[in-house]
Amino acid sequence: MAKELGYYKEAGIDLNIKEFEYGTDLYSTIKNKEADFAIGRSSILIDRAQGKDIVALGAMFQHSPLMLLVRSDSGISKVKDLKNKRVMITDDAKDTASIVAMLNANDLKLEDIKIQEHSFNLDDLINKKTDAMASYTSNEPIRLQSKNIDYKILHPKDNGFDFYSDILFTSSSFIADNEKLSEAFYDATIKGWEYAFNNIGRSAEIIHNKYNSQNKSLVHLVAEGEILRNLAYHEGSTNIGCLDKNRLQNIINVYKVMGLIDKDIDLDKFIYKHNHHEEILVALYHNDIYLYIVIGILALAGLLSIIFYLSVKTKWLHTRKSLEIEIDNKTHQIEDMTYIDSLTNSMNRRAYNIKIEELLSLYSRYNTVFSIAMLDIDDFKKINDEYGHRVGDNVLINIVLLIKSEIRQNDFLYRIGGEEFVILFAQTSIHEAIIVSEKIRQSVEAELKTIKSKTITVSIGVSEVMQNDTENEIFTRVDRLLYKSKTNGKNQLTY
Repeated sequence: MAKELGYYKEAGIDLNIKEFEYGTDLYSTIKNKEADFAIGRSSILIDRAQGKDIVALGAMFQHSPLMLLVRSDSGISKVKDLKNKRVMITDDAKDTASIVAMLNANDLKLEDIKIQEHSFNLDDLINKKTDAMASYTSNEPIRLQSKNIDYKILHPKDNGFDFYSDILFTSSSFIADNEKLSEAFYDATIKGWEYAFNNIGRSAEIIHNKYNSQNKSLVHLVAEGEILRNLAYHEGSTNIGCLDKNRLQNIINVYKVMGLIDKDIDLDKFIYKHNHHEEILVALYHNDIYLYIVIGILALAGLLSIIFYLSVKTKWLHTRKSLEIEIDNKTHQIEDMTYIDSLTNSMNRRAYNIKIEELLSLYSRYNTVFSIAMLDIDDFKKINDEYGHRVGDNVLINIVLLIKSEIRQNDFLYRIGGEEFVILFAQTSIHEAIIVSEKIRQSVEAELKTIKSKTITVSIGVSEVMQNDTENEIFTRVDRLLYKSKTNGKNQLTY
Protein backbone atom coordinates (compact mmCIF):
# COMPACT_ATOMS: atom_id res chain seq x y z
CA MET A 1 0.00 0.00 0.00
CA ALA A 2 2.92 2.33 0.64
CA LYS A 3 3.97 1.81 -2.97
CA GLU A 4 0.47 2.02 -4.44
CA LEU A 5 -0.45 5.19 -2.54
CA GLY A 6 2.80 6.92 -3.44
CA TYR A 7 4.31 7.07 0.06
CA TYR A 8 7.68 5.87 -1.21
CA LYS A 9 7.56 8.18 -4.20
CA GLU A 10 6.86 11.14 -1.91
CA ALA A 11 9.99 10.18 0.02
CA GLY A 12 12.04 10.09 -3.18
CA ILE A 13 12.24 6.27 -3.21
CA ASP A 14 11.75 4.17 -6.33
CA LEU A 15 10.79 0.83 -4.79
CA ASN A 16 10.92 -2.57 -6.46
CA ILE A 17 9.18 -5.34 -4.47
CA LYS A 18 10.67 -8.81 -4.94
CA GLU A 19 8.46 -11.76 -4.00
CA PHE A 20 10.01 -14.25 -1.59
CA GLU A 21 10.79 -17.76 -2.81
CA TYR A 22 11.08 -20.63 -0.34
CA GLY A 23 14.73 -21.44 0.37
CA THR A 24 16.03 -17.92 -0.28
CA ASP A 25 18.84 -16.86 2.07
CA LEU A 26 17.54 -13.43 2.97
CA TYR A 27 20.73 -12.25 4.66
CA SER A 28 22.74 -13.09 1.54
CA THR A 29 20.46 -10.89 -0.56
CA ILE A 30 21.35 -7.99 1.74
CA LYS A 31 25.05 -8.84 1.97
CA ASN A 32 25.39 -9.25 -1.80
CA LYS A 33 23.37 -6.07 -2.39
CA GLU A 34 20.69 -7.93 -4.30
CA ALA A 35 18.21 -6.13 -2.05
CA ASP A 36 18.46 -3.17 0.31
CA PHE A 37 15.81 -4.40 2.76
CA ALA A 38 14.30 -7.79 3.48
CA ILE A 39 11.63 -9.33 5.69
CA GLY A 40 12.54 -12.25 7.95
CA ARG A 41 11.43 -14.06 11.08
CA SER A 42 12.71 -13.93 14.65
CA SER A 43 15.43 -16.32 13.47
CA ILE A 44 17.43 -13.33 12.24
CA LEU A 45 18.51 -13.12 15.90
CA ILE A 46 20.44 -16.34 15.27
CA ASP A 47 22.13 -14.76 12.25
CA ARG A 48 23.02 -11.72 14.33
CA ALA A 49 24.50 -13.94 17.07
CA GLN A 50 26.67 -15.54 14.40
CA GLY A 51 28.18 -12.17 13.62
CA LYS A 52 26.11 -11.26 10.58
CA ASP A 53 25.50 -7.56 10.02
CA ILE A 54 21.76 -7.29 10.65
CA VAL A 55 19.72 -4.38 11.99
CA ALA A 56 16.00 -4.89 12.63
CA LEU A 57 13.93 -1.87 11.63
CA GLY A 58 10.64 -3.17 12.98
CA ALA A 59 8.42 -6.23 13.47
CA MET A 60 5.37 -5.92 11.26
CA PHE A 61 3.68 -8.65 13.29
CA GLN A 62 3.98 -8.57 17.07
CA HIS A 63 2.79 -12.18 17.22
CA SER A 64 3.82 -14.84 14.73
CA PRO A 65 1.03 -16.49 12.71
CA LEU A 66 3.04 -19.74 12.62
CA MET A 67 1.29 -22.64 14.39
CA LEU A 68 0.30 -26.29 14.03
CA LEU A 69 -3.08 -26.87 12.40
CA VAL A 70 -5.11 -30.04 13.00
CA ARG A 71 -8.55 -31.22 12.00
CA SER A 72 -11.11 -31.25 14.82
CA ASP A 73 -11.88 -34.90 14.06
CA SER A 74 -8.21 -35.92 14.41
CA GLY A 75 -8.53 -36.69 18.11
CA ILE A 76 -5.87 -34.06 18.82
CA SER A 77 -7.09 -31.42 21.25
CA LYS A 78 -3.84 -30.44 22.97
CA VAL A 79 -0.13 -30.48 22.19
CA LYS A 80 0.54 -33.69 24.14
CA ASP A 81 -1.88 -35.52 21.83
CA LEU A 82 0.67 -35.17 19.02
CA LYS A 83 2.71 -38.07 20.38
CA ASN A 84 3.20 -40.68 17.63
CA LYS A 85 1.19 -38.51 15.23
CA ARG A 86 2.24 -37.43 11.72
CA VAL A 87 3.36 -33.80 11.67
CA MET A 88 4.39 -31.75 8.64
CA ILE A 89 7.05 -29.16 9.49
CA THR A 90 10.04 -27.86 7.56
CA ASP A 91 13.50 -29.17 8.37
CA ASP A 92 14.79 -25.68 9.16
CA ALA A 93 15.40 -25.64 12.93
CA LYS A 94 15.58 -21.85 12.97
CA ASP A 95 12.19 -21.34 11.37
CA THR A 96 10.39 -23.97 13.45
CA ALA A 97 12.01 -23.10 16.80
CA SER A 98 8.78 -21.83 18.37
CA ILE A 99 6.94 -25.02 17.39
CA VAL A 100 9.75 -27.25 18.68
CA ALA A 101 9.84 -25.23 21.91
CA MET A 102 6.09 -25.74 22.28
CA LEU A 103 6.55 -29.50 21.84
CA ASN A 104 9.39 -29.59 24.37
CA ALA A 105 7.36 -27.62 26.89
CA ASN A 106 4.73 -30.33 26.65
CA ASP A 107 7.27 -33.14 27.23
CA LEU A 108 7.52 -34.06 23.54
CA LYS A 109 10.73 -34.46 21.58
CA LEU A 110 10.96 -34.56 17.80
CA GLU A 111 11.53 -38.31 17.97
CA ASP A 112 8.16 -38.62 19.75
CA ILE A 113 6.33 -37.51 16.61
CA LYS A 114 6.40 -38.75 13.03
CA ILE A 115 7.89 -35.86 11.09
CA GLN A 116 6.81 -35.63 7.45
CA GLU A 117 8.34 -33.48 4.75
CA HIS A 118 6.21 -30.38 4.39
CA SER A 119 4.25 -30.51 1.13
CA PHE A 120 2.73 -27.02 1.58
CA ASN A 121 -0.45 -28.61 0.25
CA LEU A 122 -3.44 -28.16 2.55
CA ASP A 123 -5.19 -31.05 0.80
CA ASP A 124 -2.84 -33.40 2.66
CA LEU A 125 -4.43 -32.29 5.93
CA ILE A 126 -7.92 -32.28 4.46
CA ASN A 127 -7.49 -35.82 3.07
CA LYS A 128 -5.88 -37.01 6.34
CA LYS A 129 -2.49 -37.79 4.83
CA THR A 130 -1.05 -35.96 7.82
CA ASP A 131 -2.34 -35.29 11.32
CA ALA A 132 -0.87 -31.82 11.87
CA MET A 133 0.62 -29.22 9.55
CA ALA A 134 2.73 -26.16 10.25
CA SER A 135 0.55 -23.35 8.94
CA TYR A 136 -0.27 -19.65 9.30
CA THR A 137 -3.29 -18.48 11.27
CA SER A 138 -3.86 -15.95 8.50
CA ASN A 139 -4.01 -18.47 5.66
CA GLU A 140 -4.90 -22.16 5.94
CA PRO A 141 -7.69 -21.82 8.56
CA ILE A 142 -9.56 -19.48 6.22
CA ARG A 143 -9.42 -22.10 3.50
CA LEU A 144 -10.70 -24.78 5.87
CA GLN A 145 -13.58 -22.53 6.90
CA SER A 146 -14.54 -22.06 3.26
CA LYS A 147 -14.77 -25.87 2.98
CA ASN A 148 -16.76 -26.17 6.25
CA ILE A 149 -14.00 -28.26 7.82
CA ASP A 150 -13.62 -27.78 11.57
CA TYR A 151 -10.09 -27.35 12.83
CA LYS A 152 -8.04 -26.60 15.92
CA ILE A 153 -4.94 -24.44 16.27
CA LEU A 154 -2.01 -25.40 18.50
CA HIS A 155 -0.18 -22.10 18.86
CA PRO A 156 3.27 -21.60 20.45
CA LYS A 157 2.02 -18.31 21.91
CA ASP A 158 -0.57 -20.16 23.97
CA ASN A 159 2.28 -22.20 25.44
CA GLY A 160 4.45 -19.22 26.38
CA PHE A 161 6.54 -18.89 23.19
CA ASP A 162 5.49 -15.66 21.53
CA PHE A 163 7.83 -14.76 18.66
CA TYR A 164 7.87 -11.75 16.38
CA SER A 165 7.27 -12.26 12.66
CA ASP A 166 7.85 -10.37 9.42
CA ILE A 167 10.76 -8.35 10.77
CA LEU A 168 11.93 -5.70 8.34
CA PHE A 169 15.73 -5.59 8.35
CA THR A 170 18.84 -4.34 6.58
CA SER A 171 22.51 -3.94 7.49
CA SER A 172 24.23 -1.34 9.66
CA SER A 173 26.57 -0.56 6.76
CA PHE A 174 23.61 0.25 4.50
CA ILE A 175 22.09 2.50 7.18
CA ALA A 176 25.42 4.27 7.72
CA ASP A 177 25.69 5.02 3.99
CA ASN A 178 22.00 5.85 3.55
CA GLU A 179 20.82 7.26 6.86
CA LYS A 180 18.10 9.60 5.57
CA LEU A 181 16.89 7.11 2.97
CA SER A 182 16.63 4.35 5.60
CA GLU A 183 14.55 6.53 7.89
CA ALA A 184 12.32 7.69 5.04
CA PHE A 185 11.83 4.10 3.90
CA TYR A 186 10.94 2.97 7.42
CA ASP A 187 8.45 5.81 7.94
CA ALA A 188 6.76 5.22 4.56
CA THR A 189 6.53 1.48 5.22
CA ILE A 190 4.86 1.96 8.61
CA LYS A 191 2.50 4.49 7.05
CA GLY A 192 1.58 1.92 4.39
CA TRP A 193 0.84 -0.77 6.97
CA GLU A 194 -1.30 1.66 8.97
CA TYR A 195 -3.34 2.48 5.88
CA ALA A 196 -3.71 -1.20 5.01
CA PHE A 197 -5.15 -2.13 8.39
CA ASN A 198 -7.43 0.91 8.50
CA ASN A 199 -8.69 0.16 4.97
CA ILE A 200 -8.69 -3.62 4.71
CA GLY A 201 -11.31 -3.83 1.97
CA ARG A 202 -9.55 -1.37 -0.34
CA SER A 203 -6.16 -2.94 0.36
CA ALA A 204 -7.51 -6.41 -0.37
CA GLU A 205 -8.84 -5.21 -3.72
CA ILE A 206 -5.44 -3.86 -4.75
CA ILE A 207 -3.65 -7.05 -3.65
CA HIS A 208 -6.27 -9.15 -5.46
CA ASN A 209 -5.82 -7.21 -8.69
CA LYS A 210 -2.05 -6.60 -8.72
CA TYR A 211 -0.17 -8.80 -6.23
CA ASN A 212 -2.15 -12.04 -6.16
CA SER A 213 0.39 -14.68 -7.19
CA GLN A 214 -1.35 -17.23 -4.92
CA ASN A 215 -4.71 -16.65 -6.63
CA LYS A 216 -6.60 -15.98 -3.43
CA SER A 217 -10.20 -14.82 -3.54
CA LEU A 218 -11.10 -11.29 -2.50
CA VAL A 219 -13.11 -12.67 0.42
CA HIS A 220 -10.06 -14.67 1.56
CA LEU A 221 -7.82 -11.60 1.38
CA VAL A 222 -10.26 -9.52 3.45
CA ALA A 223 -10.42 -12.25 6.10
CA GLU A 224 -6.63 -12.51 6.04
CA GLY A 225 -6.34 -8.77 6.58
CA GLU A 226 -8.58 -8.92 9.65
CA ILE A 227 -6.45 -11.68 11.20
CA LEU A 228 -3.15 -9.98 10.41
CA ARG A 229 -4.36 -6.71 11.91
CA ASN A 230 -4.78 -8.50 15.23
CA LEU A 231 -1.22 -9.80 14.98
CA ALA A 232 0.28 -6.43 14.08
CA TYR A 233 -0.39 -4.49 17.26
CA HIS A 234 1.20 -5.11 20.62
CA GLU A 235 -1.20 -5.07 23.54
CA GLY A 236 -1.85 -1.50 24.66
CA SER A 237 0.05 0.05 21.75
CA THR A 238 -1.27 1.78 18.65
CA ASN A 239 2.09 1.67 16.90
CA ILE A 240 3.12 -0.84 14.25
CA GLY A 241 6.62 -2.30 14.18
CA CYS A 242 7.57 -2.06 17.87
CA LEU A 243 10.56 -4.14 18.98
CA ASP A 244 11.00 -4.64 22.71
CA LYS A 245 14.33 -5.74 24.19
CA ASN A 246 12.67 -7.84 26.90
CA ARG A 247 10.71 -9.82 24.35
CA LEU A 248 13.75 -10.25 22.13
CA GLN A 249 15.78 -11.48 25.09
CA ASN A 250 13.07 -14.05 25.85
CA ILE A 251 13.33 -15.34 22.28
CA ILE A 252 17.13 -15.43 22.52
CA ASN A 253 16.89 -17.49 25.70
CA VAL A 254 14.69 -20.04 23.92
CA TYR A 255 17.23 -20.25 21.09
CA LYS A 256 20.01 -20.73 23.66
CA VAL A 257 18.26 -23.66 25.32
CA MET A 258 17.73 -25.22 21.88
CA GLY A 259 21.43 -24.83 21.08
CA LEU A 260 20.85 -22.37 18.24
CA ILE A 261 22.56 -19.44 19.98
CA ASP A 262 25.62 -19.65 22.22
CA LYS A 263 26.33 -15.99 22.91
CA ASP A 264 24.57 -12.79 23.91
CA ILE A 265 23.48 -10.11 21.46
CA ASP A 266 23.82 -6.36 21.84
CA LEU A 267 20.16 -5.57 21.31
CA ASP A 268 20.78 -1.82 21.29
CA LYS A 269 22.74 -2.33 18.08
CA PHE A 270 20.30 -4.90 16.71
CA ILE A 271 17.25 -2.62 17.01
CA TYR A 272 17.08 0.30 14.58
CA LYS A 273 17.50 3.56 16.45
CA HIS A 274 14.30 5.05 15.00
CA ASN A 275 12.13 2.10 15.97
CA HIS A 276 9.50 3.37 18.42
CA HIS A 277 9.91 0.46 20.81
CA GLU A 278 10.03 2.88 23.72
CA GLU A 279 6.25 3.22 23.31
CA ILE A 280 5.83 -0.15 24.99
CA LEU A 281 7.96 0.89 27.93
CA VAL A 282 6.11 4.17 28.38
CA ALA A 283 2.65 2.58 28.12
CA LEU A 284 2.88 0.59 31.34
CA TYR A 285 -0.42 -0.29 32.92
CA HIS A 286 -1.14 -0.99 36.54
CA ASN A 287 -0.30 -4.69 36.35
CA ASP A 288 3.06 -3.90 34.72
CA ILE A 289 3.91 -1.46 37.48
CA TYR A 290 2.95 -4.03 40.07
CA LEU A 291 5.23 -6.53 38.38
CA TYR A 292 8.24 -4.26 38.51
CA ILE A 293 7.60 -3.46 42.17
CA VAL A 294 7.62 -7.18 42.93
CA ILE A 295 10.81 -7.66 40.93
CA GLY A 296 12.43 -4.79 42.80
CA ILE A 297 11.55 -6.37 46.14
CA LEU A 298 13.00 -9.68 45.01
CA ALA A 299 16.15 -7.97 43.84
CA LEU A 300 16.60 -6.27 47.21
CA ALA A 301 16.21 -9.64 48.88
CA GLY A 302 18.97 -11.06 46.70
CA LEU A 303 16.64 -13.60 45.12
CA LEU A 304 16.09 -12.26 41.63
CA SER A 305 19.25 -13.70 40.11
CA ILE A 306 18.46 -17.17 41.49
CA ILE A 307 14.89 -17.17 40.20
CA PHE A 308 15.93 -15.78 36.83
CA TYR A 309 18.61 -18.45 36.48
CA LEU A 310 16.17 -21.23 37.31
CA SER A 311 13.44 -19.99 34.96
CA VAL A 312 15.62 -19.03 32.03
CA LYS A 313 18.56 -21.43 32.09
CA THR A 314 17.68 -24.59 33.95
CA LYS A 315 14.03 -25.18 33.08
CA TRP A 316 13.14 -22.63 30.42
CA LEU A 317 11.15 -25.08 28.33
CA HIS A 318 9.62 -27.08 31.14
CA THR A 319 8.95 -24.84 34.14
CA ARG A 320 7.12 -21.56 33.99
CA LYS A 321 5.21 -21.81 37.29
CA SER A 322 7.48 -20.01 39.75
CA LEU A 323 8.17 -16.94 37.65
CA GLU A 324 6.81 -15.79 34.33
CA ILE A 325 8.06 -12.42 33.13
CA GLU A 326 6.85 -11.93 29.58
CA ILE A 327 6.41 -8.34 28.45
CA ASP A 328 4.36 -9.58 25.50
CA ASN A 329 1.82 -11.63 27.48
CA LYS A 330 -1.72 -10.50 28.39
CA THR A 331 -0.79 -10.59 32.04
CA HIS A 332 2.50 -10.71 33.85
CA GLN A 333 2.22 -13.60 36.24
CA ILE A 334 3.90 -14.37 39.48
CA GLU A 335 2.15 -17.15 41.40
CA ASP A 336 0.83 -14.91 44.14
CA MET A 337 -0.12 -11.96 41.92
CA THR A 338 -3.66 -10.71 42.40
CA TYR A 339 -4.68 -10.67 38.76
CA ILE A 340 -5.20 -14.44 38.39
CA ASP A 341 -8.04 -16.58 39.70
CA SER A 342 -6.23 -19.33 41.59
CA LEU A 343 -8.83 -22.02 40.91
CA THR A 344 -9.34 -21.70 37.15
CA ASN A 345 -6.10 -19.90 36.19
CA SER A 346 -8.17 -17.37 34.27
CA MET A 347 -7.83 -13.64 34.89
CA ASN A 348 -9.97 -12.16 37.65
CA ARG A 349 -12.19 -9.11 38.22
CA ARG A 350 -9.25 -6.83 39.00
CA ALA A 351 -7.61 -7.73 35.68
CA TYR A 352 -10.95 -7.15 33.95
CA ASN A 353 -11.22 -3.65 35.44
CA ILE A 354 -7.83 -2.74 33.98
CA LYS A 355 -8.54 -4.18 30.53
CA ILE A 356 -12.01 -2.64 30.13
CA GLU A 357 -10.50 0.74 31.00
CA GLU A 358 -7.86 0.26 28.28
CA LEU A 359 -10.41 -0.80 25.65
CA LEU A 360 -12.76 2.09 26.44
CA SER A 361 -9.83 4.49 26.18
CA LEU A 362 -8.84 3.09 22.78
CA TYR A 363 -12.46 3.35 21.61
CA SER A 364 -12.70 6.96 22.81
CA ARG A 365 -9.43 8.00 21.15
CA TYR A 366 -9.35 5.86 18.00
CA ASN A 367 -12.87 4.47 17.63
CA THR A 368 -11.48 0.94 18.08
CA VAL A 369 -14.60 -1.21 18.40
CA PHE A 370 -14.75 -4.10 20.85
CA SER A 371 -17.45 -6.43 22.18
CA ILE A 372 -18.20 -8.06 25.52
CA ALA A 373 -19.88 -11.34 26.47
CA MET A 374 -21.03 -12.31 29.95
CA LEU A 375 -21.56 -16.02 30.72
CA ASP A 376 -23.22 -17.66 33.71
CA ILE A 377 -23.35 -21.39 34.42
CA ASP A 378 -26.99 -22.43 34.67
CA ASP A 379 -28.13 -23.92 38.00
CA PHE A 380 -24.62 -23.96 39.37
CA LYS A 381 -25.83 -23.91 42.98
CA LYS A 382 -27.70 -27.17 42.35
CA ILE A 383 -24.50 -28.73 41.05
CA ASN A 384 -22.67 -27.79 44.24
CA ASP A 385 -25.57 -28.90 46.45
CA GLU A 386 -26.13 -32.21 44.67
CA TYR A 387 -22.58 -33.31 43.88
CA GLY A 388 -20.41 -31.25 46.21
CA HIS A 389 -18.00 -28.34 45.77
CA ARG A 390 -15.26 -30.55 44.36
CA VAL A 391 -17.43 -31.37 41.35
CA GLY A 392 -18.43 -27.72 41.14
CA ASP A 393 -14.77 -26.69 41.08
CA ASN A 394 -14.08 -29.21 38.32
CA VAL A 395 -16.93 -27.74 36.29
CA LEU A 396 -15.42 -24.25 36.64
CA ILE A 397 -11.95 -25.46 35.68
CA ASN A 398 -13.19 -27.37 32.64
CA ILE A 399 -15.45 -24.60 31.42
CA VAL A 400 -12.47 -22.23 31.43
CA LEU A 401 -10.41 -24.73 29.44
CA LEU A 402 -13.23 -25.09 26.94
CA ILE A 403 -13.73 -21.34 26.55
CA LYS A 404 -10.00 -20.78 26.08
CA SER A 405 -10.00 -23.41 23.33
CA GLU A 406 -12.74 -21.55 21.47
CA ILE A 407 -11.74 -17.90 21.83
CA ARG A 408 -9.09 -16.27 19.69
CA GLN A 409 -5.65 -14.94 20.49
CA ASN A 410 -6.83 -11.37 20.99
CA ASP A 411 -9.78 -12.28 23.25
CA PHE A 412 -9.60 -12.05 27.06
CA LEU A 413 -11.35 -14.30 29.58
CA TYR A 414 -12.11 -13.25 33.17
CA ARG A 415 -13.81 -14.97 36.10
CA ILE A 416 -15.67 -12.09 37.72
CA GLY A 417 -17.79 -14.03 40.18
CA GLY A 418 -18.50 -17.52 41.48
CA GLU A 419 -19.84 -19.02 38.24
CA GLU A 420 -19.84 -15.84 36.15
CA PHE A 421 -17.34 -15.04 33.40
CA VAL A 422 -16.67 -12.19 30.99
CA ILE A 423 -15.00 -12.35 27.59
CA LEU A 424 -13.65 -9.16 26.04
CA PHE A 425 -13.33 -9.33 22.26
CA ALA A 426 -10.78 -6.69 21.23
CA GLN A 427 -11.21 -5.08 17.79
CA THR A 428 -14.30 -7.21 17.24
CA SER A 429 -17.83 -6.34 16.11
CA ILE A 430 -20.85 -7.76 17.88
CA HIS A 431 -21.57 -10.05 14.92
CA GLU A 432 -18.20 -11.79 15.28
CA ALA A 433 -18.57 -11.93 19.06
CA ILE A 434 -22.00 -13.56 18.73
CA ILE A 435 -20.59 -16.29 16.47
CA VAL A 436 -17.84 -17.17 18.94
CA SER A 437 -20.11 -16.92 21.98
CA GLU A 438 -22.78 -19.13 20.42
CA LYS A 439 -20.11 -21.71 19.56
CA ILE A 440 -19.03 -21.67 23.22
CA ARG A 441 -22.64 -22.18 24.37
CA GLN A 442 -23.08 -25.13 22.03
CA SER A 443 -19.73 -26.66 22.98
CA VAL A 444 -20.50 -26.43 26.71
CA GLU A 445 -23.82 -28.20 26.22
CA ALA A 446 -22.26 -30.89 24.03
CA GLU A 447 -19.08 -31.57 25.97
CA LEU A 448 -19.43 -30.76 29.69
CA LYS A 449 -21.12 -33.20 32.04
CA THR A 450 -21.10 -33.82 35.80
CA ILE A 451 -20.05 -37.15 37.29
CA LYS A 452 -23.60 -38.44 36.77
CA SER A 453 -23.72 -37.18 33.17
CA LYS A 454 -25.90 -34.20 34.00
CA THR A 455 -25.62 -31.73 31.11
CA ILE A 456 -23.96 -28.40 31.88
CA THR A 457 -25.29 -25.30 30.11
CA VAL A 458 -24.57 -21.59 30.13
CA SER A 459 -26.59 -18.45 29.52
CA ILE A 460 -24.90 -15.60 27.69
CA GLY A 461 -25.36 -11.90 27.04
CA VAL A 462 -23.40 -10.13 24.28
CA SER A 463 -23.02 -6.41 23.54
CA GLU A 464 -20.82 -4.04 21.57
CA VAL A 465 -19.28 -0.85 22.91
CA MET A 466 -21.42 2.24 22.34
CA GLN A 467 -20.68 5.93 22.10
CA ASN A 468 -19.90 7.49 25.49
CA ASP A 469 -19.96 4.13 27.27
CA THR A 470 -18.51 3.99 30.77
CA GLU A 471 -17.24 0.89 32.55
CA ASN A 472 -20.48 0.71 34.54
CA GLU A 473 -22.79 1.26 31.57
CA ILE A 474 -21.36 -1.47 29.34
CA PHE A 475 -21.18 -3.91 32.25
CA THR A 476 -24.79 -3.19 33.29
CA ARG A 477 -26.02 -3.53 29.72
CA VAL A 478 -24.44 -6.93 29.12
CA ASP A 479 -25.55 -8.08 32.58
CA ARG A 480 -29.16 -7.26 31.67
CA LEU A 481 -28.80 -9.22 28.43
CA LEU A 482 -27.51 -12.18 30.43
CA TYR A 483 -30.49 -11.84 32.78
CA LYS A 484 -32.84 -12.03 29.77
CA SER A 485 -31.20 -15.29 28.71
CA LYS A 486 -31.74 -16.62 32.23
CA THR A 487 -35.38 -15.56 32.55
CA ASN A 488 -36.29 -16.72 29.03
CA GLY A 489 -35.35 -20.35 29.72
CA LYS A 490 -31.56 -20.45 30.15
CA ASN A 491 -29.02 -22.12 27.80
CA GLN A 492 -29.37 -19.33 25.28
CA LEU A 493 -27.69 -16.16 24.03
CA THR A 494 -29.21 -12.69 24.03
CA TYR A 495 -27.79 -9.59 22.33
